[in-house]
Amino acid sequence: MAEVDVAEVDRANETIPASVEELDLPTLNRLVRQMHPDATVTGFELVEARQRGEMVSTAGRVKLRLDYGPDSPPLPRDVLIKMCLDDDSAPTVLYETEVKVYQRILPHLAIEKPVCLAAAFDDATGRFALILEDLSVRDARFPNVLQPPLTPAEVGKLLDLQAVLHARYWNSPDLDAEKSWLSSLTEGRQFAFFEQAAPAWIPTYCREIPYRHDLITRVGRSAEHLWENVKAVHAWQERNLPMTFAHGDTGAHNSYHLPDGRCGFLDWQLSVRGHWSHDVHYTVCTALSVADRRAHEKALVERYLGRLKALGVPDVPTLDDAMREFGRAIIWGFTIGWLMVPPTNYPPAIINANLERLYAAVLDHRTLDLADAVTPPLR
Repeated sequence: MAEVDVAEVDRANETIPASVEELDLPTLNRLVRQMHPDATVTGFELVEARQRGEMVSTAGRVKLRLDYGPDSPPLPRDVLIKMCLDDDSAPTVLYETEVKVYQRILPHLAIEKPVCLAAAFDDATGRFALILEDLSVRDARFPNVLQPPLTPAEVGKLLDLQAVLHARYWNSPDLDAEKSWLSSLTEGRQFAFFEQAAPAWIPTYCREIPYRHDLITRVGRSAEHLWENVKAVHAWQERNLPMTFAHGDTGAHNSYHLPDGRCGFLDWQLSVRGHWSHDVHYTVCTALSVADRRAHEKALVERYLGRLKALGVPDVPTLDDAMREFGRAIIWGFTIGWLMVPPTNYPPAIINANLERLYAAVLDHRTLDLADAVTPPLR
């Protein structure tokens, strides 16, 4: 697929709406035509509009049913628009990242993904619009930790998808071409956000929320120490191990599963240049029950490594080395993935259940010892 036309993207960015009232036919057509120049939207029906505080999301969501002209290509009628409603927004680097992923990365990957009708971001205002097919029309299932856990077979399919993504960008010079917008786990605008937020948010939540206060007591070290561990692990991996393109937030809650067995990932806002274990550990540790993870994690990592080899990756690690980095990477899933999550983002039961699964993995893999082994002495 050809790259998205830059001039068309610029024109679409000029008309990014900030409210449901600003959604009209000229705006929708300008947005859609950046990716589908032959499409004509002739009408639409507003189905639903929800602010980001009304659901689990970093953005507002609007559902529309579209009508198309007779000469338009076959595109989904039922769509979901992610956007900032009434300028209520999260850090804008998250929006820019996801838009760029849909513009520059996903069109070139042969993986299951939603049909994208438009992806636009305006740096000046921080507004964005991402128009995707409504996957509920395909009877997609969206798991979370309060539902029955995914099976090892289902997790294996998610790791197969990750292998395709990781193999494509494994130590690739193409990663350098994306540095203007794609942060790494040690530098860039996304890292700058975490560097500012983590030292403030994590201690506050561990002090003010009783469950997290008790959990950090069980861990036996401060929130500040954990954040230093996270940064040290990522710096060590970046210096010593192959880098690739990582989805960055591969918890089971960001996956979807179709009736025919196919599966995919949503919410690419935390995509980064990083180590493969950043994605793999987070899927395995959040998607499976603790018992299933203990029984199947090694075989699942072995399956993932086999997929990398089959896809032509030249320097696939041994299983023993892979399991060590898998265990070291868990420091991020525990500390940033869920210990840092604002209590307004998810119900407490979801946050706590994910933390319990990840804490069990921390203990099983001696993650704190692995992280300490690459962390400079704290002052």
